[in-house]
Amino acid sequence: MVRQIASRLLIVGSLVSGALVASALVSCVDTERPIYEASSRQVIPIPVCAKPLAPLRRKQSGGAVMRDLDPEEWLEVMVPEYEMEKGLESTATDCTGHYVFANETLRHGIVHNGWPYVVDPELLDIRSGPRGVKVIRLRALTFENGDVGGPIALARAVDDRAEIFGIGSYRGPADAKLSPVRMGNETMVVAEAKRCPDSHNCRKVADFYLARRGRLVNAATVDVERVLRVPSVTERGLYAEYHLRTDLSYTPEGVQLHEQVKVRIIPYEKGDRDSDRILRTVEFARLLKVERDTLFSTNESLWERVVGQD
Repeated sequence: MVRQIASRLLIVGSLVSGALVASALVSCVDTERPIYEASSRQVIPIPVCAKPLAPLRRKQSGGAVMRDLDPEEWLEVMVPEYEMEKGLESTATDCTGHYVFANETLRHGIVHNGWPYVVDPELLDIRSGPRGVKVIRLRALTFENGDVGGPIALARAVDDRAEIFGIGSYRGPADAKLSPVRMGNETMVVAEAKRCPDSHNCRKVADFYLARRGRLVNAATVDVERVLRVPSVTERGLYAEYHLRTDLSYTPEGVQLHEQVKVRIIPYEKGDRDSDRILRTVEFARLLKVERDTLFSTNESLWERVVGQD
C-alpha cells in the first residue's frame, strides 16, 4: 500500500514537473517575442535634448502629431542661449554642452560680419525624412576654398515637444545635400557633396553620421561618383578615364554599396590608333556594417583596386 502511494506521488510529481517545464518553455517564447518586436520598432533614437512646445490638438485617431517649426525655433532648441536679437557668440554652446563653433571641423571658418553672428534664416536648411525626423544645417561660416560650415542636428518635433537626437558639425559645399535616413534600427544623417576641380577630375562623396551619446559622429565616407583621367599604363600615348558610380541601399544589415567602374581609353596625342573605346566594366558589391561608432566595410572599395590598372 505504501509502495502504491509512493508510486502515485512519483507519477504526480513527474506530471507537475513536466507541466512546469512546459510552462517555462511557453513563458520563454512569450517573453522573447515582445523583445524582438520592440527592437524592430526602435527606429527613432533616444532624444538627448527636448523643449516643450505649445500644446497642439491631437487628431481623432489619437496618434502622434508631427510638427513643423520655423528655422529660428529649431535654432532655439539646438542652442538654448540663442536670442534672435543678440545673435550667436563664438563661444555659444549647444543643448548638449558642446561648443557650436569651436571644433576641428569648423577651424579657420570666418563670419563675414563678425561676432556675434546674426542668423539669416535663409542659411538654415531643413530636410525631412521618415517618421518626422529632420536634419537641420546652419551655413554660418565660410572657408577659403568656398566651403560653408556650421552645426547640424538630427531632430523631430512631435506633439508638445521638440527633440534633438544628436548634434554635430559639417563643412562642405553650399549645395551639399543632408538627409535623414533609416537603416534598420539606426536613424542617421547622410551628407552628399560634389567637388569638381576640373571636368576630368570630379568626385561626389557621401558622409554617414551616426547618433552616439548626443553627438553626430562621422562613421564613414564613401565615393558615390568619381571621374579621374590619368595616363594609360597599357596604351602608350593615350589616357585612361575611370568613372565610378555607386548605388546606395539601406537595409537592416547596413549600407549596401553596389559599385561599378567603367574604364575608357581616350585620345592623348593625335594619331590613327583606336583611341576612344570602353576597355572594360567592373562591378562589385560590399556592405557597411555598424560597429559601435563606425560603419565597417566588409571589403576594400572597388576604386582602390581598379584605378591605375587599365
